[in-house]
Amino acid sequence: MRNSNKLPRMNQHAKWRLELAQNLSKQLSNFSGIRAVAAGGSVARGYADAYSDLELLVYWHHQPDAETRLAVFNCLNAERRYPKMDVGYDSAYLIDGFPVDLWHKTLEQEEAAADKVVDQFSIDLDASNVLDTMQFAIPLYGAGYLQPIKERIGAYPDQLAVEFLEAYLPHFHLRQLLYAARRDNPTAFYSILNSILDGLFLVLLALNKSYFPTYKWFYKRLAELPVVPEQIDFRLRQLYVESPLFAVKQLTAILEETVALAERLYPQVDTAFVRYGLEQPVPQAYKNAFTFGVKAPDDSR
Repeated sequence: MRNSNKLPRMNQHAKWRLELAQNLSKQLSNFSGIRAVAAGGSVARGYADAYSDLELLVYWHHQPDAETRLAVFNCLNAERRYPKMDVGYDSAYLIDGFPVDLWHKTLEQEEAAADKVVDQFSIDLDASNVLDTMQFAIPLYGAGYLQPIKERIGAYPDQLAVEFLEAYLPHFHLRQLLYAARRDNPTAFYSILNSILDGLFLVLLALNKSYFPTYKWFYKRLAELPVVPEQIDFRLRQLYVESPLFAVKQLTAILEETVALAERLYPQVDTAFVRYGLEQPVPQAYKNAFTFGVKAPDDSR
């Protein structure tokens, strides 16, 4: 996985968005309560594409009140992207027609997430995503203010990986997927498949000591992880192209390879139940109950 302390390799989508972020940061630095400004999201992670917005993280000494937030909004000559009924009303801006998400934060919020994840080994995905965002954030102003928290979360604890493995390896259970593959219900099949793949992603993140970037970046992050089954990207995408029965066979191989990686890197994790879940029998079809000695209704007369 690439070094999060270095700027990502940037395509043209990311470059001009970062330039915009730098220009906005200069305007924001005039507010006395702001301690740091950083670019986050797809730009900071090196994942930007033509549809990406810009995520700005604005760190204050204290959380700004409504009047101050409005002053920031007006300073940037922004427009609202969404109506007041939308949860994103306060943070989602339009600046010269381009979408910018601006998050008002404090360092104490980031420290609280670090306490939870790094010190207490919590597998809370929201807190893990906070750390992933901070780890890859590109400081635009006040870099020294953010450096201590960046250094603190740079060391991913072994015990945190163990907690994730113990929580999500048991999701590799194939019984219901085996049944769904034999029934004409693609909604159920792909719902179960997606749930298993969500767990697989979290297991692979843990094996590579990576915080949670959200499922939006599933394939982008997988491409950066060194400890994964071979050709993982292609094989996972094929699960949605092949027939359900063949997809289950291919998924089983991927999961077995992942369990083998977990057993090699973290032998202290008990995988007996995980292996049991992968070794589920093929569902048996029952055509006639009377072949099992069950009396027909007329036999009682």
